[in-house]
Amino acid sequence: MVRHYKSKGERGQWSEDAMRAAVTAVQNGMSLKRATIQHAVPRTTLRRKVRLSQLGQPVTKSLGHQTVLSAMHEAQLVSLLLDLESKLFGLTVADLRRLVFRFCEANHIPHPFNMESKMAGEDWACGFLKRNPTLSVRKPEGTSIFRAAGFNREKVNRFYDVVESVVFPDGIQTVPDGNIFNVDESGYTICHKPQKIVAKKGKRAVGTLLSAERGKTVTAVCCISGEGSFVPPMFIYPRVRMRPEFLDKAPNGAVGAANPSGWINEELFSKWFDHFLSWSQPTHRPQPVVLIMDGHGSHTKNLDVITKARENNVILIALPSHCTHKLQPLDIAFFKSMNTYYDQEVQAWLRRHPGRVVTELQIAEIFSAAYGKAATVQNACNGFRKAGIIPFRRDMFTDEDFAASAITDVPLETGKVSKCHVGRAKLSYLLPLVMKHM
Repeated sequence: MVRHYKSKGERGQWSEDAMRAAVTAVQNGMSLKRATIQHAVPRTTLRRKVRLSQLGQPVTKSLGHQTVLSAMHEAQLVSLLLDLESKLFGLTVADLRRLVFRFCEANHIPHPFNMESKMAGEDWACGFLKRNPTLSVRKPEGTSIFRAAGFNREKVNRFYDVVESVVFPDGIQTVPDGNIFNVDESGYTICHKPQKIVAKKGKRAVGTLLSAERGKTVTAVCCISGEGSFVPPMFIYPRVRMRPEFLDKAPNGAVGAANPSGWINEELFSKWFDHFLSWSQPTHRPQPVVLIMDGHGSHTKNLDVITKARENNVILIALPSHCTHKLQPLDIAFFKSMNTYYDQEVQAWLRRHPGRVVTELQIAEIFSAAYGKAATVQNACNGFRKAGIIPFRRDMFTDEDFAASAITDVPLETGKVSKCHVGRAKLSYLLPLVMKHM
C-alpha cells in the first residue's frame, strides 16, 4: 500500500538558521513584519516560534504533526525489523501495526490508533516507511526451517577445513582451479512455469498455453569446474528403457539413462561418474581432481564411486547438510538462470509449434537451447566465488548470514525445545520479546 499526497506549494521553504536569526531579532525589539522581510521567513511561523522560544523550546524545523513514536524509538524499531528479517522472522505491515499499538499501550504513550482493531493506522505505517527509506515492503523467499537451522558457522567452518586441507595442504594451493568440480542434479518437466505477459488491464483472469497440467520430470546431472568449464550433462528419463532419439539435439557429449522414478540412484550416479572420468581424465593430471557434491545417499554411500575415485586420482568432498543453497556453486549461480531460460525456451517452442505439446522427445532439444545461455564461464566462476571456494575465503559469510541459525537456538520460556519447535514459534511469542528491546 502506497499513498500519494499533493505538494503543499511553498510551505516549509525556510531554513532553521534564518528562523533563529529572525526570532533573535524580534526578541531584541524588531517588529515581526520587518524580521519577516529581512530574514525571508513566514510571519505566522515566526510568531509561533517566538512564542515557543519564550517557553524555552528550541527553534527547529518540523513540518506536519508530531510522530507518535520518538526518533529514538523509531530508530530502535528500524533496527529491530532488520534484525528479525535477517533471522527469517520478518514482520508484515499488519504485524508491525499491531506491534506498535501494543508497545504504545504497554508504555502509556498517547496515540490516535483505533482501540477496536488494536492496530496502528495505515497512514502511520506509510509515514513510518517514508521516514525510514532503508525499509521497504518486499515479498520474501520461503526458506526451510531445516536450512535456517542447518546453515551455521560450525558446519561451514568444518567444510572449509576440509577444502583447505585438500587444496592448501601446506598453506600453498596445490590443486589448480580447473581441477575443482561441483556436481548436482535438477529436474525439468514438460510443464514449464509461465512467464509474465502483456494483457488487458483489469481482466479478471489471464492465461497462457501449457503442454499439460501434470508432466513427467527428467533429471539433468550437471557439473562445472572452478575455471568455468562444463562437463556435458547426463539426462535421466522416467521410464524403464532409454531410447537413443531422446538425445537428439542434446548438448554435445551428453549421455542418457532411464529410471522409472526419473531420479538418480547409486547405479546411475556410478554411470555418471564413469562419464565424468572419461571427460576430465584425472589420471592424466599431475594434481588430484576434487569433486564437491551434496550429501545424497546415492553420492556419499556409493561404494562403487568411492572405489573408482581412489583408483583414478579423485578426491570426493561432501557438502554439509542443508547448506547447499550457500555452498554449492551450481545452486548459487547456474540452476536459477538455467531454469529461467528453460521456461522461456518451452514457451518459445510452443509458439513455434501451434497445436503440439512438449514431450520427452523435445526436452533435450529445449534444454540444449537454455543450456547454451546459462552455461557460461562467468556463471561457473561466480558460483565458486560466492561459495568462498575459489578464491578461498573463510570470511565469505558474516554474522548476518548465520543469524537465522542463531535464532533457532533460543529456548522458549517454558524450557528448552528442539530447533524445529523454536523455528515454528508464532508471532504471539515473538512480540513480547520484541517489545522488551524497544
